[in-house]
Amino acid sequence: MCALLAWKALLPCYVAIAACYVSQAVCEVDRIIFSSSMNPFCKLGLLSHSPNHLHLTTPQTCPTAVLWAVKPIVSHTLMNLWGQTPVSFNRDYASFGGGAHILRSYTSQTHGLPPPSFLGSLTELIFGYNPRYANINGAGLILEASTEVGECWRISGGTGHVAINLSEPVFISHIAMDYASPSLLSEDDIKSAPKHMALWAPLPSTVLDDMAHELEAPIRSLKDFKCKTCSNDDLPTSSQLSQIIDFEYNILREPTRQIFQTPSQMRFPTQTVILEVKSNGGSHTTCIYWLGIYGSKSTF
Repeated sequence: MCALLAWKALLPCYVAIAACYVSQAVCEVDRIIFSSSMNPFCKLGLLSHSPNHLHLTTPQTCPTAVLWAVKPIVSHTLMNLWGQTPVSFNRDYASFGGGAHILRSYTSQTHGLPPPSFLGSLTELIFGYNPRYANINGAGLILEASTEVGECWRISGGTGHVAINLSEPVFISHIAMDYASPSLLSEDDIKSAPKHMALWAPLPSTVLDDMAHELEAPIRSLKDFKCKTCSNDDLPTSSQLSQIIDFEYNILREPTRQIFQTPSQMRFPTQTVILEVKSNGGSHTTCIYWLGIYGSKSTF
């Protein structure tokens, strides 16, 4: 009987512990996804988990030791759940800060770029920059997660392409694109958003020799994307490209940050991708704000 009474006395404490963990999990997920506190109780809940507020003073005290024993299991479970989210918490291999960069030899020319001149080249050689390009956004801007109005890379017409050297070789599983909010844009800016696109990756020689007959994706030559007026990057012009995904971005669909999953798991890793824009919304120029590449890291 005494044991039963003791259990009933402790039962509310276990319920409180469970409620505490549920509230902490909800608030933590809210903080990560929305970058804001869902309600004032979140801060209070996090404070209550501080070691300074949890002491096991007497045997009759609420068994807070159980809380700390269970905490690693709960944290591990939450981390596993977060790991299943393809974009929100995983690494972006096309991030400029992470080491990715643009391959100019296979990238379309920036719209409105002034023609090269001797004076501009001399100024760039001496001071490290050309003032004629000061107000023109280069293709590298799409590797930075910014959607401020006007902070985009603009190309002429409704077609073009950009080549990216990823930070590491990766089996691509998802790509993501974002654009400025349509409510802040003019009608022509909305029409400048890319619409029909495709992502390509060079096929390794081993794939061409061993699995070429098994690949169902379209194949193109890297020469199709070669920029004739650019300096050479370290890519063989004889390489063949395999289409990783063909997709459509809709600027008028919420949210503007849209995620696209590759049709099937890639059979080979790649550190180079080419984003091809096949059409836009009807404008005479196309603007790309941000591109993210996600997947599983490979070592080869």
